[in-house]
Amino acid sequence: MSRIGAIMSRKVLTTTEDASLSSLREVFSAAKFQHLPVVDSSGRLQGIISVKDYFRALSPVMDSAFETSVENYIRSRKVRHVMTSPVFTVNDKTSIKDAANLLLQYNIGCLPVVDSEQRLLGIVSWKDVLRFALQPKQATKA
Repeated sequence: MSRIGAIMSRKVLTTTEDASLSSLREVFSAAKFQHLPVVDSSGRLQGIISVKDYFRALSPVMDSAFETSVENYIRSRKVRHVMTSPVFTVNDKTSIKDAANLLLQYNIGCLPVVDSEQRLLGIVSWKDVLRFALQPKQATKA
C-alpha cells in the first residue's frame, strides 16, 4: 500500500505565529501553493494559514481609500490571529487512501505531515494525491 511519505512535498516554506500578514503578501503572490504551515522555534506545527485565510483577514480594510490604512492593518495583524488551529495532520506512514478520505471528508486542500512530536516533515495536497492516482500503474508479475 502506498504511503504519504512517497508523495509529500518535503521542502516546505513555513511561517511563525508572530509573523505579520504583510510578510505573507510576497510569499502568496509568488508561490504556486495555497497553504503555509505555522511552526514554533522547534519546528512543531502550530497551525496553517491559507490564501483564503489571508484574504478573509484583509476583507475589512480592502475597500479603504487609503493604502496606508491597509498597510498599517497588515503590519499589525499577526498570523496567529487568522491561522487555522488545530489542524488535521497525517504522518508519513499514513496510506494515501486514508489521506484522500480526510481531504474529502473535511473539504480541505492539504494535510501537514508530522512526526510523533508534531514536528513538520512535509505537506501533501489534494493535487499530490490526484497526481498519484493518475500515474500509470506498474504491471505486477504473477
